Amino acid sequence: MEVKLASEKVAKMLNQWYGMIKHHQVTEAIALKEEIQSLIKHMSENQNLLLYFNLLDFRYKLMTEEIEEPDKLYQSIKAIGAENTDNMIVYYSLFFSGVYEFYKKDYVEAINFYQLAEAKLRNIPDQIEHAEFHYKIAEAYYQIDQHLISISHAQKARSIFQEHPDYKLRSVQCEMTLGANLYDMYRFSAAEEHYQKALNEAKSAKYYRLVGILYGLIYDKKNISGLAEEYFKKAIDITEHIESINGVRTLYMMASLLYRNDRTKEARSWYEKGLEHADSTGEDEYQAKLKLIYSLYDRHNDAAVNESLQYLEQKNLWPDISELEEQIAEYYLKQGNLSKSVEYLKRALKAKNQILKVTEALA
Repeated sequence: MEVKLASEKVAKMLNQWYGMIKHHQVTEAIALKEEIQSLIKHMSENQNLLLYFNLLDFRYKLMTEEIEEPDKLYQSIKAIGAENTDNMIVYYSLFFSGVYEFYKKDYVEAINFYQLAEAKLRNIPDQIEHAEFHYKIAEAYYQIDQHLISISHAQKARSIFQEHPDYKLRSVQCEMTLGANLYDMYRFSAAEEHYQKALNEAKSAKYYRLVGILYGLIYDKKNISGLAEEYFKKAIDITEHIESINGVRTLYMMASLLYRNDRTKEARSWYEKGLEHADSTGEDEYQAKLKLIYSLYDRHNDAAVNESLQYLEQKNLWPDISELEEQIAEYYLKQGNLSKSVEYLKRALKAKNQILKVTEALA
């Protein structure tokens, strides 16, 4: 009887642990994982429960960025789904595979896994799990410029999260995703409404990391460089943010902002900090992006610019490539080099066409 109770207790604790992971409660999740591992040693054999633990542990490692031999671990996670018939186990195997592909920035493959997971999600009654799914797939569709689909999923996620006060952070993040999509669709007034709503909610909930990022985004989008710089700095000063894998993005945005405003010496300092961060976290995408802006604005090395663009092309990051090539075209236009400007505008257009080809693969 005690052994049975132990299994039930572990199952309950695993659900609690997953809740902490979704809330990004790192300290609490670390402590509970240790407790779960000690209980599992004394639990009667329950294969599905052990598989559930392994799946959640994979998701936990993605959150804490502590994956050793990630591809090997990933293959074992995919195998769990392939070899099991339990609906929940298969769902998490597919869903977490999608999360991992997104982590690797293979957004099309992430969406493929999410679409497979969606068929299994229908049999899972937990509405928070449905909201988490819609939020994650909204993120992925945004990355490949499928804005209307992303908005649809973000709205579904937001409507569920709003009903659960414990998931306020996710609700704010959905609002940010809505704003980002609308901005990229050139619906600036509607985008600002969503950004402002997210900002107000982040302030009231004291999500200071998001507050700094949102202020920076809003003022950068409005081309108010002084205020954008101020709030990027505030975001950088938040340890939790700058030490995360997302911190390099803010460092990159700061360097890019200053380079675009001809503050080369200051920009170089942020470039160096960003590159150090990217090197230490293995963020190859931002290594390429940082080297690109450094080569363009600081070293005026067109060959090095194209080397970075080639890397981003290999990763199929076409929306980013298109945006960067428009930025390069603007730089050459300011330099009075009209032929170079036109060349990069044409390349930006080709990158946009590649986005369409990528999305056709999902049809």
